[in-house]
Amino acid sequence: MNQNNLMQALPIVAAAYGRKFGVQVVVGGNRACTNGHRILIPAISDDPNAKMLAWGYLTHEAAHLRFTDFQAGEGTRAKGPVAKAILGVVEDIRIENAMMHPYPGARITLDALWQWLLAAGMTAPPKDGDRSAAVLVNTLIVMGRHRYRNMPAFAAAANEAERVLRNRFPARFVHQLFGLMAEIPSLRSTAGAAELTERMVALIEADAQEPPPPKPGDDEAAGDQAPGDDEATGDQAPGDDEAAGDQAPGDDEAAGDQAPGDDAATGGQAPGDDAATGDQTPGDDEAAGRDALRAILSAGQGDLPKDLFEEVAQKLNGHTAGRCTPLLPSLEDYQGNQVRGNARLAAVKGESAKLAARLQGLVQAHDLVRTRTVRRGHTVSTRHLHRAAVGDDRIFQRKDTRAAPNTAIHLVLDLSESMERGPDRLALDAAMALALALEPMRGVSCAATAFPGRDKDPSVVTRIKSHGDRVAARAGAFMQEARGGTPMSGALWYAAADLLARPEERKVILTLTDGDPNDWDSAAGMVTRATAAGIEMIGVGIGTSVDRLFPVAVQIASVADLKGELFRIAEQLLLK
Repeated sequence: MNQNNLMQALPIVAAAYGRKFGVQVVVGGNRACTNGHRILIPAISDDPNAKMLAWGYLTHEAAHLRFTDFQAGEGTRAKGPVAKAILGVVEDIRIENAMMHPYPGARITLDALWQWLLAAGMTAPPKDGDRSAAVLVNTLIVMGRHRYRNMPAFAAAANEAERVLRNRFPARFVHQLFGLMAEIPSLRSTAGAAELTERMVALIEADAQEPPPPKPGDDEAAGDQAPGDDEATGDQAPGDDEAAGDQAPGDDEAAGDQAPGDDAATGGQAPGDDAATGDQTPGDDEAAGRDALRAILSAGQGDLPKDLFEEVAQKLNGHTAGRCTPLLPSLEDYQGNQVRGNARLAAVKGESAKLAARLQGLVQAHDLVRTRTVRRGHTVSTRHLHRAAVGDDRIFQRKDTRAAPNTAIHLVLDLSESMERGPDRLALDAAMALALALEPMRGVSCAATAFPGRDKDPSVVTRIKSHGDRVAARAGAFMQEARGGTPMSGALWYAAADLLARPEERKVILTLTDGDPNDWDSAAGMVTRATAAGIEMIGVGIGTSVDRLFPVAVQIASVADLKGELFRIAEQLLLK
């Protein structure tokens, strides 16, 4: 397995997305969700569709975390399921457009997801027989995707949605709705999306109202009918059987001015049957259009299409690989007690300075240019021309150089409960001393991470220092204590993802632990994959052997030997 294989692994790609988008991502468990702070992706099977769904879901939810103000939309969502659904559609389009400005590549990932949803029938234009609320929301989805997310794949669906929409609702309402939809591209905030949603709902409410009765003699208000025309018959003269649906005068008005069985005026539906209003054609009874709008206002959750990204999450959950242990944890920052950290820094500086001087001298000697004479070459050594007189053809000069270290190191510290009461403190001190010694080394970068999280959460690792951080500035973060179990697999995935994003040629994970990981098979699999990808995996077992887990393993009898052993490993790394 080469590095490209590891780069395509779910935890590594998810970590790259998280870094790029500036969000926290966790890979593991058996359900996809977001809690408003971080995104959870299940450990899915190695299936192309599953990966496409995962990347699309991650990108969409990352856009929400980056650009949605969840509190700003609460008032609109509280107005009912229809308002909530409309806001969801409008905000989804807005945040995806916002995401594609700083991250143009997000368009490819998001479009692939939406095109799959369309092809799979999970999103589709409304049908003539759909309930009015579903007609409205599905039209907003497919027309919004086509017009305001610039997705040509939705063109046919958008045209069909417009046809159904115009058949169902009054022409004036449709015209004004399209005018409001045209404002979607100019939205810059969740508050703006909520305000536009409330205007759409207000339009529905206004157009659902019965028009005021016409004033006597007001031809325009009476719908251009002559005085004396029967208002109740809708623009027809008394006795005009054709306009009244072929019913005789005296038929029951409560039955909708039509004879029993005559369903032309209602579009073939029984009173209250909203779905069948789709059988109307443009120009049909305005009253039926108002009925359809009123049906939207009284719609419940069951009358609306399902939340698409909840559907995507369920699809992802169906592709889980059956692993509940987090593969990729998220990172928590930790400042710690800086005063105590400074005191510990002062205590370890002596040993660290000695190591730093020794390492610096070794590396400088290693980097010195050495000139030697060879039998072939392009440059003659004038000091050795005399050799030619005695048949020695070693008269050419060659310079041998050693490149300076070009290494990124990630220290992974086990702070499980078995490390408490001493080993945790000495391990942190040793890591501090080593990081301090490596700090002035040209071509060397060092990060340090502890696991599990400070609240014993296996889906979190704790930052001690990142690459480029000065140890003095992060001294307080070295003041931690042991806690929880040993979720080593996730910590190793996190470190590998960190190193694969680094430019240094050599990449090393150095793990300090005093016991077996919680999930031995998962940790061993990660070590194998990382080693095959060229990451050097070194394990330091404190009072225990780790040679079954790490290809390069060191066992120390006591934590008192830890600093010396780490320094010896550092020398070997830098001079290799």
